Amino acid sequence: MISQSPVSDLSAAERRRLEVQKELDAERSASERNRAGQFATPPVLARDIVDYALSLHGARPVRFLEPSCGSGAFYSALLAATEGDRIESAEGIEIDRRFARAARELWGPAGLKVTEGDFLVPRNRPRDSATLLVANPPYVRHHHLNGDTKANAAAMSVRETGIKPSGLSGLYLYFILLSHRTLCPGAVSAWLIPAEFMDVNYGIALKEYLTTHVTLRRVHRFDPADLQFTDALVTSAVVVFENRLPNADDVADFTYGGTVSAPRDHHRRKVTDLRPAAKWSALYRAKEQNASGPRLADFFKIRRGIATGSKKFFVMTVAEAQAYGFRPENLKPLLPSPRYIKGDVVETASNGYADTDPQLVVIDTGKSLGELRKSDPALAAYLARAPEEVLAGFLVRHRNPWYRQEQRDPAPFILTYMGRGADLVRPFRFILNRSDAIATNMFLMLYPKPRLQAFLDADAEGIKKVHHALLSLTADDLRHGGRVYGGGLHKMEPKELAALDASAIVNLCPGLLDDGEHELN
Repeated sequence: MISQSPVSDLSAAERRRLEVQKELDAERSASERNRAGQFATPPVLARDIVDYALSLHGARPVRFLEPSCGSGAFYSALLAATEGDRIESAEGIEIDRRFARAARELWGPAGLKVTEGDFLVPRNRPRDSATLLVANPPYVRHHHLNGDTKANAAAMSVRETGIKPSGLSGLYLYFILLSHRTLCPGAVSAWLIPAEFMDVNYGIALKEYLTTHVTLRRVHRFDPADLQFTDALVTSAVVVFENRLPNADDVADFTYGGTVSAPRDHHRRKVTDLRPAAKWSALYRAKEQNASGPRLADFFKIRRGIATGSKKFFVMTVAEAQAYGFRPENLKPLLPSPRYIKGDVVETASNGYADTDPQLVVIDTGKSLGELRKSDPALAAYLARAPEEVLAGFLVRHRNPWYRQEQRDPAPFILTYMGRGADLVRPFRFILNRSDAIATNMFLMLYPKPRLQAFLDADAEGIKKVHHALLSLTADDLRHGGRVYGGGLHKMEPKELAALDASAIVNLCPGLLDDGEHELN
């Protein structure tokens, strides 16, 4: 076994590690560390993860591996948890020379072999050696990875696991797939990664791996309001699995909130019931929804609001447009951002615009500049003064004419695209829009399909009833339906909204939906 220094020396080494971590972090700007995905694991969290992983590992000797080891937070936690008497070997891999040197100096005397290099390079990955792997891989988004890196990592993933990741995958996903051959049979592997993999499309590859190649034991999702990294706005999860093929009776624990050792909520799910294409955030519900039940997609066509290309240039108050002298037919009423809409209903004001403060309009016309010079010279002159940065924008360059917006009709129901909410507080708001205003992409717009529209036409109170049915969706329904980011920020995409339960709408009139007639936008 590894010869380890006394606990008093370990405590001093850990204090020194924290000092070195702070010094090395200070050498890089926050944006530089963000691009490199360098977010240090807090010591208490490192110990919590190691303790749980060891509980699965059992009494056998530990052959430890820490990809992207940084300053050695997990090895420090392992030494503290085992006092060194169970560690047969230990290896860390680190691409940053500064951290590799620091980890070697700090933990080399305590048995850690540090390899300076990229974990994605095959020669740097030991084969079939680790019985315990614990890692906080670099959180690098796909747009910070060059094309060659992604292509090579994807090709290796296919060769080693048969799974091809999406080109939108973050670096951590490649780390997990390419760690597979470093594990000996029955090895325990624990990863601190962004929780987003549970719901995003590129997470399907990782979920496929977790349900077919290994035995998933635990997915702990931290409360979004409790950021694990003060310098990364991302909600974290701990994923733990064993390197053995799953059995029909295997069960995985999905825990939430609190800590890994003391979660606030706990659900058990059969591994055979887990579907890679499904949103795993829904697994944290106490009761699963009926997957074959009615969905909002059965009753609404859902579209995102418009993206103007330059809100500062194209959007203005009604008073400003009138002061310029623009013709009303070349403008469309526009709802302001959600923070300016105080209630759940937007009425029409006496001047014909939305009864909001401020009252906004957006420039939107298909007339040529030549036509505008004759019919609306004030607007033509305004457009002629457009700043170069507006004209160079992607959306503007791809429109004809460049000042014509995406075409949207006013929607009777809209949903705020993002928001915050915990416990009984809803993160999103369904708003009844009784005005002729359209919405920006800060909202999702719900257009009734023919069957629902017929119900609205036949019942004078129908629009209120449908709005009330939408409001009956609980805070939990909405949180689990969308996706969550660091600090408790929730977002809802059109397809996610379309998939929400619509039983409350069916209850308004059972004939609204015939048996078997379901669709998902």
